[in-house]
Amino acid sequence: MLKRLIFNDLRKNRLINIATCIFMAVTAMLLGLSIFLFARLYFSIDMLMRDAQTPHFLQMHTGRIEEERIYAFARSRKDVEKMQILTFLNLQNSQLSIGDISFEANMQDNGLCTQSKSFDYLLDAKNDVIYPKEGEVYVPVAYKNEYDIKIGDTFNIGNEKLIVAGFLRDSQMNSMMASSKRFLVSEADYERLKYLGSEEYLIEFRLKQGSDVNAFYTSYKDCSLYDNGPAITYPLIKLMNALSDGIMILVILLVSIVILFISILCIRYILLTELKKDMRQIGMMKAVGISGKDIGHLYISKYLMLSLIGCIVGMISALLTAKKLSINIRDLYGEPENALFIYILMLVCSVIGQAIILLSVRRSISKTKKQSAIEALLGNADISKRKNMWLTASVIVASAVFMILVPLGMKDTMADLDFVTYMGIGNSHIRADVRQNDIKKETFRFIDAIKNDERVDRYCLMQTGSYKVKLENENTYDLMIENGDHSAFPVSYKKGEAPKNENEIALSILNAEEMDLDIGDQVIVFMEKDGKESECKCTVCGIYSDITNGGKSAKACLKDDTAPIMWSIIYISLKDEGSVSDWVNEYQDMSDGIKIVKISEYLDGMYGTTIRNIANASFLTVILSGVIIIVVILLLMRLIILKERNESSLKKALGLKTFDICKEYFKKLSAYVLSGIVFGVILGVFLGQRLAGALLSMMGAQGFRFVIDPLSTFIYVPVFIAASAFAAAFISLGTIKSISASECLNSGME
Repeated sequence: MLKRLIFNDLRKNRLINIATCIFMAVTAMLLGLSIFLFARLYFSIDMLMRDAQTPHFLQMHTGRIEEERIYAFARSRKDVEKMQILTFLNLQNSQLSIGDISFEANMQDNGLCTQSKSFDYLLDAKNDVIYPKEGEVYVPVAYKNEYDIKIGDTFNIGNEKLIVAGFLRDSQMNSMMASSKRFLVSEADYERLKYLGSEEYLIEFRLKQGSDVNAFYTSYKDCSLYDNGPAITYPLIKLMNALSDGIMILVILLVSIVILFISILCIRYILLTELKKDMRQIGMMKAVGISGKDIGHLYISKYLMLSLIGCIVGMISALLTAKKLSINIRDLYGEPENALFIYILMLVCSVIGQAIILLSVRRSISKTKKQSAIEALLGNADISKRKNMWLTASVIVASAVFMILVPLGMKDTMADLDFVTYMGIGNSHIRADVRQNDIKKETFRFIDAIKNDERVDRYCLMQTGSYKVKLENENTYDLMIENGDHSAFPVSYKKGEAPKNENEIALSILNAEEMDLDIGDQVIVFMEKDGKESECKCTVCGIYSDITNGGKSAKACLKDDTAPIMWSIIYISLKDEGSVSDWVNEYQDMSDGIKIVKISEYLDGMYGTTIRNIANASFLTVILSGVIIIVVILLLMRLIILKERNESSLKKALGLKTFDICKEYFKKLSAYVLSGIVFGVILGVFLGQRLAGALLSMMGAQGFRFVIDPLSTFIYVPVFIAASAFAAAFISLGTIKSISASECLNSGME
């Protein structure tokens, strides 16, 4: 009998049951999708870094080295398991092309290397170590889709040619957030092509299990070993690998939580609608002796079946969606070994979501147990004692608006040119990097050229070096300090302001936290003047956001300093912003050893993939929000109209027309929908900023403000949500035509 009753109900209330299934499926899909992508990303990165034997500590160095000094240091350390020195041949991007595609506009530092002997291996698509033949080159997999590269294409370095034999996974430089990319060639080709670029060294260490990477890093610096370049640790490499796709996954997870909240509300009102309509049948069952517990079991069984169907549909949809969204993860990091565990984790998360919904269903059904058979038979039982059911429409509309604005705001914020100021970079039109050859000579040769260029409005030179600093508590740290005029193209400061005098210094947020410094604290910077060490006492004047160089940097105005320069950056603004592209192309052709790019291209090169991933998540959110609003308003209006059916009948009996009654409903709905939109926009702008801040703070960017696109935030999204709600309302209000004036008389007689 139970099966027959459930089957008859499913056939009789097809639309309501389909709507319930849709909400359960969407919830299962998004929760399962976010967990699946997160687990796949985590385990794939972990497997790649294990197979490649990623170094725990890496120091890049430009210039000569004495290898024996480094090996002696390694032998003196009990925590060092392996140590090696690799070479990396820096190439000019203007020299590089694959087929007809030039790398001139590429933002990365590209170069050649050979396969490692001990660890830090470069792997193929199966995560096997690659050993290229002479005349072959293996290209970073990150470029495969970006430039549509195929095996057999010709890789050109000036007049030299190599054949693309495949694609490589580089555990430490896979992500586009890493500023360098390695192309793998044979040792013979490396020696033959060495004249085309300039070498730098990768000094790498693998530590024993349980060793403290930060303590090792401090010891390396204390020994005054070679450090003319950035230092990178294992946790930072893992973070850079995870961030690009990880931000998108966190956005999907946030959306899935909002969808779960909406689904609970919607399924609750679907159930209340059904219970209200079935109240007399419930009364008849109670009258013939069926207990409230058995009646509740009937409804629970039906929703359990719908949940099972929804979970299966949601899981299938999640797998189909994940296939597209995980292409980048698969290409960069490979297939994880424990795929079965990931699928189980995905299923468990979807089931947990369904369990939460079913608990809400059970709570609503329990109210029927309190109603007597007589109350139910007369239709007087009120199982939905909400003082204002219209408020639900407002809450769900606000949730939908918020759900759209958060990923949309994230995308707009990261794509906005002002976002570079939260990266520790000046907001100019053009950025020129000098990191190779004779840095000082090339820098001033370039400056001599641009200072006489009438098209240039202003420019600023920033030179970065490595300095030792001492705190008041006698602790010492090594800082990469950028010297120059920091007021010309200022970055965004969380506290304080840019340094203006020689006795002032600004710290990145991560450095300030690690050194436990705040505005007004003092540090001693050890400079070099005329070959001799000199001390400069500096006061911390500002703390700024930075997501470059691992988020650890400093800014100062040190004068007469002769310490070695690690790299130079020149920021340039033109009088005519429209001529930026032509200016860049002109100077790029005549500036060997200098990488010149538009700031917009720099931003896209660093975070283009992340922005596009968030844009995909944002598009999915818009579609889901529209569908949810339509279904919610349809169901909610149906419940309200059903609950107020006698009142509507009485109004018709008193002479009001259907149009007049519909107009009253529409006015009420409009007020709550519009208030929900306003509240949702406020939540999206203010709470959304905090959520975005929590996500971007993982990258070292803090204190930023949401970049709000006025058209999207205040026009497009509100109009879309309002149109969806009102379209559903017009459909629902059509049922008022079926209410007759005589119904109120029949109800009164009952």
